[in-house]
Amino acid sequence: MELKHLTTFLAVARQLSFTRAAQELGYVQSSVTAQIKALEKDLGTRLFERLGRRVTLTEAGRELRGHARRMLAYADEARDAVRGAGDPAQVRGTLHIAAPETLCAYRLPPVLRALQDRFPRLRVVFGPDSRTTLLANLRDGALDAGFLLEESVRDPVAHAERLTDEPMALIAHFGHPLARRTRVRTADLATQTLLLMDHTCAQRELMDQELRSAGVRPAVMEFLSVEALKRCAAAGLGVALLPAVAVADEVARGEVAVLPWTRRPALGVHLVRHKDRSPTAALTALAGIAREHWAAEAE
Repeated sequence: MELKHLTTFLAVARQLSFTRAAQELGYVQSSVTAQIKALEKDLGTRLFERLGRRVTLTEAGRELRGHARRMLAYADEARDAVRGAGDPAQVRGTLHIAAPETLCAYRLPPVLRALQDRFPRLRVVFGPDSRTTLLANLRDGALDAGFLLEESVRDPVAHAERLTDEPMALIAHFGHPLARRTRVRTADLATQTLLLMDHTCAQRELMDQELRSAGVRPAVMEFLSVEALKRCAAAGLGVALLPAVAVADEVARGEVAVLPWTRRPALGVHLVRHKDRSPTAALTALAGIAREHWAAEAE
């Protein structure tokens, strides 16, 4: 199997179209078709089926997809090791990273900028993912690494390193009755409406544990977006739990107030990678940059 054939295979598997894959790769369509036929001949099986105008993966194609991702990732690691042995500026390749919305927006931009400064030829593909999707993509080889906001990370294929703590803040509209108190206990939330992220988020699990411990079951409104949750809290719809960094600007502008909650919960920011893959020079640098940057912010 040639690496370029695997690259083309993954492009077709992503696009489910030979035409769009050719556009993505900068090839003519006949070249894409020829490479797929050569790969199928080498493996002795069909990888794609055409159903009218649609292209779908066969069972063999689905099986190959994960292996192809891992094989190309290992090839990238080898290139990085050779090119970056003496000069980080010569490191090329692509680093695929994902993180929850809060970390994407508020924690990672300056870290990725510093990584770009150190590895100017490195291409970084970066976007938001839920915990479940991120870990699945890590297992499948679609991601090189991810950042998770969790109390702890337990996954059989993930190597996790806790880089910093992320304090949580209980907030409400500045005119909310609880904002005038000098102390707010979890039991005081019994008669309030709580604005919380959905059950896939660690901050929701954290609050659910607190409510169970206090023996209260307040009304809950669920959100899929941090931005929507913040706006509803600022509009006075209820009390919200979010990472403090995500509401710092709203607190500074006086749109919401941090309630004097007697609890001081925090989640960890974890860098996760596949346990069976050695970290590349760029990935090792990313961990160091993030650790140093966030330590300086904490001070």
